[in-house]
Amino acid sequence: MQIKKTAIISIITLFFSTLSYGQNLSFTINNLGDTTVHMIRYLGEKMYYADTAEVKGGVVKFDGSKHETGMYALFLPGQKMLDFVHVQEDIDFRIEDKDRMAQTLTIKKSKMNMQFYKYVDFMIGQTKKRLPQIDRETASDAEKKAYDEKNKKITEDIVAFQKEMVAANKGNFVGDLINISVDIIIPDAPVDENGEAINPDWKYYYFIEHYWDNVNLKSNAIVRTPTFHKKLENYMSKNVLLQIPDTLIKYADKLIEKTLDSSLVFQYVVTQITSKAGKSDLMGMENVYVHMIEKYYDNNGKTRAFWMSEDGLKKLIEEAYKLKGTLIGDTAPRLILPDSTEKNWIDFYKIDAEYKVLYFWEATCGHCKKSTPKLQKLYAEKLKERNVEVYAIGKAMDENFELWKNFIIDNNLTFTNVGLTKSVYEQVKKDPYELLRQKVTTVESINYQTTYNVYSTPRIYVLDKDNVILYKRISIAQLEDILDKLQGVPEAEKLYPIEEEDPEERESATTK
Repeated sequence: MQIKKTAIISIITLFFSTLSYGQNLSFTINNLGDTTVHMIRYLGEKMYYADTAEVKGGVVKFDGSKHETGMYALFLPGQKMLDFVHVQEDIDFRIEDKDRMAQTLTIKKSKMNMQFYKYVDFMIGQTKKRLPQIDRETASDAEKKAYDEKNKKITEDIVAFQKEMVAANKGNFVGDLINISVDIIIPDAPVDENGEAINPDWKYYYFIEHYWDNVNLKSNAIVRTPTFHKKLENYMSKNVLLQIPDTLIKYADKLIEKTLDSSLVFQYVVTQITSKAGKSDLMGMENVYVHMIEKYYDNNGKTRAFWMSEDGLKKLIEEAYKLKGTLIGDTAPRLILPDSTEKNWIDFYKIDAEYKVLYFWEATCGHCKKSTPKLQKLYAEKLKERNVEVYAIGKAMDENFELWKNFIIDNNLTFTNVGLTKSVYEQVKKDPYELLRQKVTTVESINYQTTYNVYSTPRIYVLDKDNVILYKRISIAQLEDILDKLQGVPEAEKLYPIEEEDPEERESATTK
């Protein structure tokens, strides 16, 4: 039997209309006049404009077929906002008062939002039940017991309700969303024949290894919620992980392995961890940053960062790799530079000391004018006799040469002072290879600012006797405290107590 062309078109139209069914997002707001309303989408902790529509007769509608599953918000004039979930179903909300949207909301249609607000309302109710904090030092035993039992009951009710909601919404976005917040149940630790825990840290490591058990890392929709972002932030913080580069790298990689390449979850996790490491002031986070760039953005030239433009990727990789070689745990690049006589070339590799301090500074730098005399006092009164040597690299080119020499003399700097001096700099400009041919110095030494990524001064590196970088980007007070601890005298009287130092003397460890 021959089917007419018009019949085929009708079938196709019916098919596609069925696919897009349930995309009408309608909001009736009782006391809102004709105006413009926005639909806001979440991406992690941030919010972006997703759509705009005009209110007509108190009703505003959006085409849901244009938007991915996730958490959204209705955004009214006057910064008024109402969260909702969008899962490709019809939504019909009635709001009696635009100033009290959540409190006057009636959900006429949308099973997922009925479930979502059932959960939200319950959690708000449980929060209100919690007792105000008590002063446990002054409270009686009976008061403390009553307080603890009350809050324990609230917590148990929350856990039971979360499990109930997750079970009722298994396989859908609301279930995934709630499940992110469900705490991991940690079993009792294995014990020996005496009933003692075999490993006192067992519960801690169990918690870390199972931290993501309740999160559907294969669902891109979870990224479109602030809940997932908070869980990720907590995971990478001191609340969960030791803020040590090797630990952070290990567990960052473990998490990323659980996601799917080319997924939004993969992209979000990689970018968030990389960005946080790149902006962190914590010592050693550069190691995490460079690792992320190497493994996920470069990946031996086969990038996994599918969201990056070619130019942006190239620039990011180049900037990150400038940090390589001066990361904590690396052997510090060798420097051979002349002293103020411009005749004696000093190689810090040949300095025999238990610890070495590399100090980059400028005579014209305001912070250097404060920190350099402090370093001299610390060296003369403490470090020198403890076999700690300072190799100070000053900016001594052009007009800075005399300023540098005069500062050394005026402040009686007795540690090793070297720099890329005026005449050497002129010689390098005339023939950059002559000194290299004579094997007087090295390319890394001539380009010491690039070698050590010195974009601001002062900058301090602490090395061991084998020239391995132990600490970097610290203040004079931190330097004193670190060396006291390294040399087994942590309680030694401090010339510069950390608690008394000016916060401005601490260098930011930002990698940008």
